[in-house]
Amino acid sequence: MTHFIKSCPVCGELLVEQLINVKVEKDVQTCYAESIPALVCNNENCSNKERYFAPFSFNLLKMKCPEITKW
Repeated sequence: MTHFIKSCPVCGELLVEQLINVKVEKDVQTCYAESIPALVCNNENCSNKERYFAPFSFNLLKMKCPEITKW
């Protein structure tokens, strides 16, 4: 798995790549996509719980959830 090295905008710690599960909802349509790569802050004490997705992650989400067209 390729690792992207970036810093957390809140605490400055390195972001690490993890596979996460994503729930995509649009109106009444819901799709669950598993094992989507995202960067998350490695610092447990950081308040930043944001997940950062690479463009290929969005392509993977679109492949797994083709019925959802708006992100």
